[in-house]
Amino acid sequence: MKRVLLAMGLGLAWVAGAPVPPSPEYVLKAKILLVLLPYVRWPGQDAWGERPFQVAVLGQSPFGSHLDEASRNLTVHRRPVQIRYIGKPGEAEGCQVLFICASERYRLQPILGWARGKPVLTMADDEDLISQGIMVNLLLEGAFVRLAVNPDAAGEAGIFLGSQLLRNARILSTRRVAP
Repeated sequence: MKRVLLAMGLGLAWVAGAPVPPSPEYVLKAKILLVLLPYVRWPGQDAWGERPFQVAVLGQSPFGSHLDEASRNLTVHRRPVQIRYIGKPGEAEGCQVLFICASERYRLQPILGWARGKPVLTMADDEDLISQGIMVNLLLEGAFVRLAVNPDAAGEAGIFLGSQLLRNARILSTRRVAP
């Protein structure tokens, strides 16, 4: 988690040459998204072979080119990171992470239906979505980005969120308590 806190403290630099610079919020969220990935374990990750670690961004990306820049020369679990921008959930086949952009909020349930049962870490940055089954949510609170996690949803997909990630996160659940 020290890396996540470190990422939060990094300066917010605009990516030179980007046609529209992302807001400082999304520069920071891109860094945090990538920094927290080593603290997650996927089922069967030792059998991934040589293929890249894939992060799919579904919808209208708020990151500008910063997510691509931040992932350049980055490895996660000894694999190079590849960012894919997609328009439909099925295009995320083979990815380890699916970031669901705000533009896709209206079709969240079909997206989560596609991801159900797959070892895909779902992420977003909308507070209302964590209770609907998103596993990790990046929330802006003042000048800081706070993690909200749903370990129940992650566990259903066989994904393990490490204690270093959970230590500084707000933990939420979608499980209902029996009456």
